[in-house]
Amino acid sequence: MTLTFTSKAAAGSVQIRLLTTDQRTQLPASVTEAELSLQPGSRVFLHGENTLFVGLGDRAKVTADTLRLAAGAGAIALKKTGRTDFTLHLGEWSAFAGAAMEGFVLADYRYEDFKPKKTHPIGQVTVVVPTKEIAAARKAGERSATIARLTNLARGIANRPGNIVFPSTLAEEAEWHAKKFGVGCTVLDEKKLKAGKFGGILAVGAGSARPPRMIILEHLEGPKSQPPLVLIGKAVTFDTGGISIKQAADMEKMIWDKSGGAAVIAAMFALNQLGIKRNVIGLIPSAENMPGSNAYRPGDIVTCYDGKHVEIVNTDAEGRMLLADAIGYARRVLKPAAIVDIATLTGACGVALGDSVAGLWSNDEKLGDAVLACSKEAGERTWPMPHFPEYDEQIRSEMGLIKNSGGRMAGACTAAAFLRTFAEKTPWAHIDIAYPAYRDKESAALARGATGFGVGTLVRLAERF
Repeated sequence: MTLTFTSKAAAGSVQIRLLTTDQRTQLPASVTEAELSLQPGSRVFLHGENTLFVGLGDRAKVTADTLRLAAGAGAIALKKTGRTDFTLHLGEWSAFAGAAMEGFVLADYRYEDFKPKKTHPIGQVTVVVPTKEIAAARKAGERSATIARLTNLARGIANRPGNIVFPSTLAEEAEWHAKKFGVGCTVLDEKKLKAGKFGGILAVGAGSARPPRMIILEHLEGPKSQPPLVLIGKAVTFDTGGISIKQAADMEKMIWDKSGGAAVIAAMFALNQLGIKRNVIGLIPSAENMPGSNAYRPGDIVTCYDGKHVEIVNTDAEGRMLLADAIGYARRVLKPAAIVDIATLTGACGVALGDSVAGLWSNDEKLGDAVLACSKEAGERTWPMPHFPEYDEQIRSEMGLIKNSGGRMAGACTAAAFLRTFAEKTPWAHIDIAYPAYRDKESAALARGATGFGVGTLVRLAERF
């Protein structure tokens, strides 16, 4: 996709015009309210004028999210007709150029690796803004387009099936991109994980013929004395539940259980491309959770990286075992300024918040507030969740320090309490993306499949925290 920012419309391309509800008089009289409500994302194409009109809703309520949705909805609608060159008239909304370009780039992606017929990508987008706004719009637009392109990389990784992406191939892809972008990359294979006593990662991966990995990505562009921000992403490349096996219905969705790891991989490369002057380290623990003859069992005691003993009561609570090792490693070895983990961790979070909102837990008010602010700017809804002493009590173990599950009640909160145990006093935040990580159906502005949720939030956080 080529982006051009100008004050004049490109001749011959499809025009996209954005209208608020008070601008209905600018529509041809033949367009009824039933055809175009002008609510956010609504649209109608007029062939005679070669123009797509897209609604923004109430003028007073227009935000960056509104422009992101409108641009994405317009792009998807026109791509379905085979049109790939657009002129977007931003006009008075030029301050939202970044959000609009993000919407275009995200809408341009769909997973078609195995489809016999593929859709054509967007070719040229000409963005029309007032002359005095061109420079600012170009800067914001190109920055946001970079983040969106890397978000699409995360979506591509997350969408691939478990027989294509498993721990070793995920590591190989991360290494390939790291070399391309010039990002430091180290991979701990099963021998190094055993030598390092990463008991949680090894336990989860023990039932699979495909051994686990831990990917370490380094973006060290800040002062040498600056403690790093550590980003940790869960990458279970396929999750059967292990011995505590899942029901067959919808198990195919478990290809998306690597979405947190994919988000961290993409965010690390985005930091590189944007030239962010900060020390950031990404940890991506990866395993395939299978019910093989060597699989870990309910009742086992697992010793994690930092020496804490965990009683296994449910092998389907596997993601937190990966994260426990990574958090312990970050705390003890990397001495970070803060740790942020992102994971498709619990179905309970979806029950609480729905499928478009991530849950947030933090032991540090400043860090938690920063995550919330960055997620809002990124258009990735995140909601703060509680820490109460009762959650800690639910995971206390008679056999070890803690259990890896506190049961159904407050399941997302007890999972967070489990992770907080390994962060100890280090500033830490946990983002549960179990449901916003993917979409079962195409929306107005986004294709079906992985959403790349979290990339935008993590990039902004690394830039500003």
